[in-house]
Formats: sequence, C-alpha cells, structure tokens
Amino acid sequence: MSLLGIDVGTTGCKAAVFSESGAVWGMGTYLCVTPVFEHRRDPALMIERGLNTEHHAVPGCYVSFLYNQGGALVKWFRDRFAAAERDQAARTGEDIYARLMSEMPSEPAGVLVLPHFTATGPPRFIADSSGVIAGLRLETSRGEILKAILEGTTFYLRECINALPPTGIDVSDFRAAGGGSKSDAWVQVCADILGRPFVRPKITEAGVLGAATIAGAGSGAFSSMAEGSEAMVILDRAFEPYPRRHLLYSVRFEHYRRLAALVEDSLRALAP
Repeated sequence: MSLLGIDVGTTGCKAAVFSESGAVWGMGTYLCVTPVFEHRRDPALMIERGLNTEHHAVPGCYVSFLYNQGGALVKWFRDRFAAAERDQAARTGEDIYARLMSEMPSEPAGVLVLPHFTATGPPRFIADSSGVIAGLRLETSRGEILKAILEGTTFYLRECINALPPTGIDVSDFRAAGGGSKSDAWVQVCADILGRPFVRPKITEAGVLGAATIAGAGSGAFSSMAEGSEAMVILDRAFEPYPRRHLLYSVRFEHYRRLAALVEDSLRALAP
C-alpha cells in the first residue's frame, strides 16, 4: 500500500523521497516507480499515460505509479532455467539470485526481451500480448538471457518515464528499494539504461520502517515526516550510470521500441 513516496509496503519511507525530482524505484515482484510531485497534474495528461494520482503521506504532495512484473519474470527465469540450483540453494541457504546474476555479461546483452509475459502496466495495460526473447543464437548463455530480462523490464519503464515531462513530472534521480535492489548488478543496469543516478538505502526491505516513521511523526516523536526520515533512513551506496553503456543502451532501447511495434499484431493474434 502506498502511503508515502517514503515507502510503506510496495512504495513508501523505504527510500524517503520527498522532492519533485526524486522517485522510489521498487524492485520486488513488480518493478514499481513512484514519482513524487507537489501539485495535482492535469488529469487528461495523466490518464493519457495510464497514470493515477494518489496522496503522499506528506501533506500537499502526491504520487503516481509506473510498473511492470519485473521481479516475477526473474522468478520465472529461475524456475525454468535453474530449478536444480534453486532447490540446492534452498537446502544450503545460498542466494540463488546472486549466483545467477554472477553469470551475466558486463556489457549489454545481445538478446532483446519484450516483457509482456503477463498483462502490462501503464500506459496501455495490454492483456492480449505475449513475451518475446529475440536474437537467440546457439552460443547464447543463460546469463545473457537473464540480463536481457532485466534490460527489457527497464526499457519498458524508460519508455514510461520518457513520457512524463509533459505532465510536469521530471525525475532525475531514483532510490532503489525492495529485494531486487540487493543486487548491485541489477541496480547498475537500471542506472545505465536510464542514464540517471540510483541510491540504495542500507535497509532495502523497510515497510515496517516506513510505518514506524509515519507513526513517529503522528505521535510527536518526530516533528515531521522529513525529520523522521532523516533520523531513520541511512543511505548506503550510490550507482552512477556509465556513459558508454548508457549510449549503447540508448541504441538498444530504440531496437526494443521497434521490436515491440513490429510484433504487436502477431502477439495479439497468438493470445489465448
């Protein structure tokens, strides 16, 4: 439940975002971007982009949501491509996701993924589509497919974020949160594709922390939500985009957009 651009549950004091230039980048079952803004935006412009407007926990501020099922696709990959390692990791306590992501190439993948494996999020909420993995070769590795999944879900959100400025929402930095943000490699992919810095707090799973911050402000333990956040949220690491990779990803992003437009009708015809 979103109470803040602070994060509670899926979006809020998880990352403590109060400024209009910031957004929470939640990395769980859903990838969920929560931009913060101080004034209601033109409803027609918001609806055109499939966006809602909800109250931020901080009076006078608002949030909206951009999302797709990024984490669910990573889980699908784990269960389909690494079931044996998954079961072994469950017995030994190993982090299976860290193991799988260690196989990813450092450079952009040579494979493109259209992440329509289930109904999409904003702006179009497409239900009659399917996922696509394009560019497979005999030498394509498992790690390259996983990285292409991370890239494809981020390309989807880049397209959404690129459509925000006409509404008056312009995000320049992100706070990474949720289970997926524990992966340095995944957060770096997001920073490289967006070309914007990401900052990760020390506590990445902080729904309870967000609720405690709100309770502290409500009870008078803190004079404001901002003071509570200052006291309780500790930032851990900043991820700056690599300029060369961002340029490479900008080219790949255009390939992604063309692929999505090219196969749209065919995927609709194949939909059950």
